[in-house]
Amino acid sequence: MKIEVKVLNVQRLTKLFIASSRWLSKYADVLNDLNVYPVPDGDTGTNMSMTLQSVENELVKLNHEPDMEEFCEIVSEAILLGARGNSGTILSQIIQGFLSGISHTENVTVGDAVVAFKKAKEKAYQSVTEPVEGTILTVIRLVSEEAEKYKGPKDDFILFLAHLKNVAAKAVEETPNLLPKLKEAGVVDAGGKGMFYILEGFEKSVTDPEMLKDLERIVHSQSNRRERLEHSITSHEKINFKYCTEFIIESGDFDVGKYKSDIINLGDSVICAQTSKKTKTHIHTNNPGKVIEIAGSLGDLNHIKIENMKIQHRNVLTKDARYKSEKSMKAKTIFKNENSRPVAYFAVADNLQIGELFINSGASAVLIGGQTQNPSVSDIEKTLDHIKAEKIIILPNNKNIISSAKIAAERSIKEITVIETKSMLEGHYILKNKMETLNDLVKGVKRNISVEITKAVRETKSEDMMIKKGDHIALVNGKIMKKSDKVDALIEDIYRSYISEDTLSVFAVIGKESTEDGNRVLKPSLNVRYSDYPGMQDNCSYYIYIENRDPELPEIAVVTDSTSDLSKELIADMNIDVIPLKLKFESDKYYKDGIDISKEEFWRKVLSKDVAPKTSQPSPGEFKELYERLFNKGYKKIISIHISSKLSGTQQAAKVARGMIGREKDVAIVDSKSVTLGLGHLALESARLIKEGHSFDEVLEWIDEAQNKIKVYFVVKELSFLEKGGRIGKASSLIGDVFQIKPVLTIENGEVCTEKKPIGEMGAMRYMEKIIKNESKNGSIILYTGWGGTQDELDSADQLRSIGDKQKKSDYRGRFEIGAAIGSHSGPVYGMVIFPKIR
Repeated sequence: MKIEVKVLNVQRLTKLFIASSRWLSKYADVLNDLNVYPVPDGDTGTNMSMTLQSVENELVKLNHEPDMEEFCEIVSEAILLGARGNSGTILSQIIQGFLSGISHTENVTVGDAVVAFKKAKEKAYQSVTEPVEGTILTVIRLVSEEAEKYKGPKDDFILFLAHLKNVAAKAVEETPNLLPKLKEAGVVDAGGKGMFYILEGFEKSVTDPEMLKDLERIVHSQSNRRERLEHSITSHEKINFKYCTEFIIESGDFDVGKYKSDIINLGDSVICAQTSKKTKTHIHTNNPGKVIEIAGSLGDLNHIKIENMKIQHRNVLTKDARYKSEKSMKAKTIFKNENSRPVAYFAVADNLQIGELFINSGASAVLIGGQTQNPSVSDIEKTLDHIKAEKIIILPNNKNIISSAKIAAERSIKEITVIETKSMLEGHYILKNKMETLNDLVKGVKRNISVEITKAVRETKSEDMMIKKGDHIALVNGKIMKKSDKVDALIEDIYRSYISEDTLSVFAVIGKESTEDGNRVLKPSLNVRYSDYPGMQDNCSYYIYIENRDPELPEIAVVTDSTSDLSKELIADMNIDVIPLKLKFESDKYYKDGIDISKEEFWRKVLSKDVAPKTSQPSPGEFKELYERLFNKGYKKIISIHISSKLSGTQQAAKVARGMIGREKDVAIVDSKSVTLGLGHLALESARLIKEGHSFDEVLEWIDEAQNKIKVYFVVKELSFLEKGGRIGKASSLIGDVFQIKPVLTIENGEVCTEKKPIGEMGAMRYMEKIIKNESKNGSIILYTGWGGTQDELDSADQLRSIGDKQKKSDYRGRFEIGAAIGSHSGPVYGMVIFPKIR
């Protein structure tokens, strides 16, 4: 009897996807062996198979029969979350494109399938920045084109699928003619071949007797589960609010507490999670429309999902599977959330040992899943959910994980950045230098050399290099560059080629397959720093990272402390490092100024809790760590300029650190005799002089001349803070409040002194105006304005700028936000720094 399949309904499509998953899994190892490079990292088959298995897993555990639209949503979500590696990500886009072409109908015809394959091709090409022919893209393109040209019976899917399978087979055989590196390696494209096996699996779902029998068993099992579920639902407790409603408000700039109170009476299970840019809402309600109306008044809505809880309850039987999945995730992740301020770093690592290296270098989370075990989008999402931070940077550390990381980043409501690290040690370099700007880190990765040493698993030719099975080969920044039959000779060759006079350090991670001969030559004979770590990684005997000096780096570094109130904008590209003081409020917790707590957060705490925090200087150990890092970076001298010694012991800590590293002649520690941007100006101008080429001694000479000419003035708005800090007595505070005294404070000989005691806001502003006019009459001046506290202080600072702009000899350089050094004692404040132009 002739078997005909005229249309594909949900049940038939379920069988089709399960069959293709199992057929692809059967040939995963075959695809893995089709690796262009002769290295033991062939994982295309594994990635594609595991991606499709995520769909099979969802379909097998279905306990109800969905309609076509729900079926497409289930498969689409499963394939996206299950996507692993580049090949799995592209496959997920192909499947999603296909589903978008059939979701509108309960019975898919051959004509519908033709449209679906076209959409699959379009989505696949759109997902790749630079499409390359001779890959899976070529195969799906030719399948799509031939589907449109198909002249066979339009009422028989068996013949249609057989035709497309044959088209895919021919397309795969043509891939070496389109991509030279395939022909050079003597293989066809693994991703394209995987697409062939998927189409062959489609065909098997309607032609193979054994496969059909197995698929019927799965459908029967689903039916039994459905009956058990329907029985369990009848005895389930009453659901009071039946619509599970979720959405994202594309705004984080509103009172989330008030919003929550507005919707809480409309249901239960209310969760409102807010970041600086987005607010996610979850609620069980009988009136989702009303909830959405309230939320819509606060911002644009996205990712709206409304589900009937009674229908949703059908998934109760899958709870155990989710629990097992959660346990599985914990087994392959490491967390250290205390590393998450101000930005959390999330790295993918080969194994636990390298994961520990990343955690100790500053990562907040590590997901085990590097080469040959690429994590899925779902794995990455689950890890992101457990990181206690709004801003997260992902380090994939493998070119095959980048695409999955980007998908997870796009789906998250958190602010996620993916740095496209392609090796373990690129990621380690980023982590150990995470205090640098992202721009500098990316430039450093491009400047440095990442080497992975492994053994060839087969004979091949790479460009002009003939490689034998068993040869030791070196991938340099991802490309095969060297080979040798002896690993020690290979390492020595690498050092000769890539270590130069600009090399600062060599770091090696030693794998399971390392040898005594290799270990013996790991430490370079040249004068560069060397360190190593027992990574115990599989496949690669050694990871080697050669760090080079930035050719644009000056010889002199400038260090100051956070009492300078220098913002990131003011010190951009100025080669200034800021060491933070510590703040302590009522609890025992210390905050690193500018790192654990921003100025905005500082003022919010000060104003809302009405407390004056205590400040604590950096420790000698922190200074030592910073100085060593700067010398390791390639600086030869350091000028360390700090808050007045009469206001803080910061300089003494710096001097102790200088003695600890034994480089007294190379580190100059300077008493600025100032604070806030008086100190900041000295640091900025010193950095400018260094950029202009001035010597160490010339810069120190300028500082010595300039530090006594800086004038700092600030107006205290509320005397109560001076009283709390012990600067004035309670009686003086009371009298001052009665007469509306607004003290103008200044810095003299490194100490805070009272300059004037004007009456009222206008009196204080007039006195500040008088200072600006008098100073500009005496010659050209540089003017900075500053503020801290509320909008009133900000407006006052801008008023000072307007006064300065009217003076012909005033050069306005910028507005800064006053932080803890002054604000802890003064409360809300505004002020200015004036400096004569002496050069």
